[in-house]
Amino acid sequence: PKQQIYENLHFDFAKDKLILTIKQGKSFVFENVLDSACEKCKNPQDELYNAIQKQNDKYFINKPLQICADIESNKCDEKSKESKRKIIYIQDELSFKNCVFNGEVRFEYICFAPLSSKAHNDSEAKHNEKNPNDFRQSTQPLRLDFQHCEFHKRVYFTNCEFNGNVFFNHAVFERYADFHESIFNGVVSFYNAEFKYAPNFSTCVFQNLQATNFINVKIDDIDFDKVKQFIKEYRIDGTYQNKLNSLKQQYSQGTNEYKTQKQTLDNNHKIRYASNARDSFRTIKNVLITNNNLLDACAWHKLELYAKEIELRLPTPESKKNPSNERKKCIEKIQLCFYRHTSAHHTDLLESIKSLLIVIGIFGVLSCAVIVGFSLYCGFWDYNPHILTKCYDKYIKCFLANHYCWATIINLALFGAFIVIFIATILCQNVRKLAFYLSCVITLALFIASPKYLIPPIEIFTDKRMLLDPLSVAGGVYSILFGFMLYSFIKTARKNSIIPS
Repeated sequence: PKQQIYENLHFDFAKDKLILTIKQGKSFVFENVLDSACEKCKNPQDELYNAIQKQNDKYFINKPLQICADIESNKCDEKSKESKRKIIYIQDELSFKNCVFNGEVRFEYICFAPLSSKAHNDSEAKHNEKNPNDFRQSTQPLRLDFQHCEFHKRVYFTNCEFNGNVFFNHAVFERYADFHESIFNGVVSFYNAEFKYAPNFSTCVFQNLQATNFINVKIDDIDFDKVKQFIKEYRIDGTYQNKLNSLKQQYSQGTNEYKTQKQTLDNNHKIRYASNARDSFRTIKNVLITNNNLLDACAWHKLELYAKEIELRLPTPESKKNPSNERKKCIEKIQLCFYRHTSAHHTDLLESIKSLLIVIGIFGVLSCAVIVGFSLYCGFWDYNPHILTKCYDKYIKCFLANHYCWATIINLALFGAFIVIFIATILCQNVRKLAFYLSCVITLALFIASPKYLIPPIEIFTDKRMLLDPLSVAGGVYSILFGFMLYSFIKTARKNSIIPS
């Protein structure tokens, strides 16, 4: 590849990427270097002209960028991931502020260390065989600055060690951001950063939780579908690709053996990435809880439960051997799905109110249908709802005594209709919107007519209605769902309150 040198950096042009090699013991501000580069490369035929451009105060890097060290390898004898890290010694600061990366960015297996620690570690390495590269005792902290950066493609900070203060304030991550297995030994700040895609912080180590800032991080764009997309990242995982290539060499792709082995491989990596997603969200949640930021922690806990639900959907060998475990997983899946749709796991107060009103609305519609239908069956009609109700109460006992089978069928149909309509309002957003608006009108009408209609257990437990009375069946189902929704509403209100529990 071609190479161009600008101050402390080497730009190497490969066909598909831009390689940035950082010289040892140098500090630089990427903006200043790019200014210099843009001034020197005004020829459109120059490769750097198209790779790096400036518009207003932003610098656009249009090729995938890979960061490399200036050949200072870790001297660890153990064959571990830490031994792969290359050490970059920086004098004071490494700054990438105001940059827009339109291609992938890779900072992988790099140890960022202050230059002042180099001499110290060289002299102490012989006396510290267990950890010859410990930079935490450096007298001069290093500053790594990625403030106001925009990453439009995937960005990898995989297995890096940051021995200084790292700032991602106001950064925007449009796609997958991978920080897994990285170590942060100093101040870490993601203040007001925005993740539009689920990030990976699994097995990250934050040495100083009090100095780790995830306040006001924007994750509004991350929903259940985005978490599912995160899990699909296993397809570009290096380990997965190697095993898949091995399978292709071992079996013909059209055989059943290949399909079975590939399905097992896919499922194992899906489970692994679902577990990584849970660990990633839990890591950030724990940081926020440590800093008493409980409201933001709830949002990350919601994402953790999303990942848990997806993980429960994946088949495991243990579940086939243990049917009771499979039944337990099924109940947990239903519970997580239920609260995800009705209240976003007790984080969305508006959704919780909608669910509560929808239950009341369904009960109102079905109760009205039962009363009107029975009145028409009896050949009686009146526009006054109180008169219709009195007619129903007067003749329903006689009907139940003489038509036991029909009463049973009506009750089963009523029970099924209540459950089906409620499930439809949960799973279908268009139905949910329509049901919510209708429920608001119905709830208001019931409240004006008689508030006691909103609490049917009063009539059930005082023996005013027979057991097979359709209104008793509708009231029983309603009471159970209403109890769940009311509990969810109260819990959501408490979680979203600034008043401690």
